Amino acid sequence: MINISVSARSLAAARSIDPDVSPAAVRAAVEVAIAEHLRELRRSPVSDRPRPDSQDG
Repeated sequence: MINISVSARSLAAARSIDPDVSPAAVRAAVEVAIAEHLRELRRSPVSDRPRPDSQDG
């Protein structure tokens, strides 16, 4: 499980787009983005991922 906290800076950035956005909405959006990113990583073949020691990524 990943623990996510919304910083004041993140909330301020979100509120610059939507002044009525709540911290819970920002957190939910981050959770969805992380979940989708992890799904994409699981779908892609391991050979397509950049190696941690490579200069590409």
